[in-house]
Amino acid sequence: KIELMRAGTSQAEIARKCRVSRSQVNRVIGNRCVSDHVRRTIATAIGKGVENVWPEYYRRSSDSACAR
Repeated sequence: KIELMRAGTSQAEIARKCRVSRSQVNRVIGNRCVSDHVRRTIATAIGKGVENVWPEYYRRSSDSACAR
């Protein structure tokens, strides 16, 4: 969340870009839900590689546990 603020964006903006709810974005950030699309959008927004933001996930799998 702090990284998004530093990058000048918000969870609401990520939600709009991904066409999901803000709560969905919040669940992805809190690791309560997995969405590759949302994670990649967040990583791009903060200028980091998705594998650097969620290394535990991207080292082992690319499956999605929640709908985009």
